[in-house]
Amino acid sequence: MTCTLCSLELGTKNLAVFDCGHSFHLTCVFAHKFKTTCSTCQHDTSLMPDLGVDREIAMSADVEARIKRRQLMPETTLTYPQKLAQMLSPLTPKARTFSDHLNHNKKLAVIKDYGFSPLDAVQERVPWAKIHSRYSSADILDFGFRWEHMTQMGVIPPQLTTFTWTQQQHILQLDASKLMTIRMTITELAKMKYTTHQLVEMGFDWSVLARLGANVDTWNQFKFSLPDIKRNWSPTLSQLVAAGFYDKERVERAGWPLDDVLETLPAMTERCNGRVLRLAF
Repeated sequence: MTCTLCSLELGTKNLAVFDCGHSFHLTCVFAHKFKTTCSTCQHDTSLMPDLGVDREIAMSADVEARIKRRQLMPETTLTYPQKLAQMLSPLTPKARTFSDHLNHNKKLAVIKDYGFSPLDAVQERVPWAKIHSRYSSADILDFGFRWEHMTQMGVIPPQLTTFTWTQQQHILQLDASKLMTIRMTITELAKMKYTTHQLVEMGFDWSVLARLGANVDTWNQFKFSLPDIKRNWSPTLSQLVAAGFYDKERVERAGWPLDDVLETLPAMTERCNGRVLRLAF
């Protein structure tokens, strides 16, 4: 049996089979951009042909090919009226750029099918807030957005809360060093609601947290107990002193249970930087 589109023999794989029973090479169907009509008998099933087990690979390759073709096309300089028309979606009958599709409220999956990629959003300087406010985290990641795109588009810490821990770790691969590049504050980090183990896993050791502003006044934003903090970060006596945990007034003002403080802190008669601590609780 041969494919009537290319006159070459059909194999057993990479086939597109229409409801009428006629088969073609998968690549031939994509190349001729057939939708629901069989080119042999013109039978319209109102359904896409069965693309078999290779459908996902073929569709992905087709999208990649569209992206490359579009990126290789020379850009044309728009006239002032054309630029003005692009700003008003009702006057733009055909979307030409990523921003055009975005302004027309197209789904990211549809924009991807047109051959656009996250690099287009970066090059067109689309604000990350615009992507974040319109699409779910799953749609954003499926489109291909990754951390390098997000930072170039101006992502801010509060916009990360919509991503699950699995998405952050296995897809975005977030860690302390990456989050520090977007000027995250200790309050913003606390609002991410990471567990003690998650913070340690991401590389937030005591020194990093101290640089962010973690001290006796701010540590309680994480809702961790002092014993949990000591168990997971093992701060030295000097670090605890620098963080203000030996200042009774600050401890009380911050709302730490005094019993936890007394039971958790090292003995107050130990030497710290060559001097003996003489603080009474």
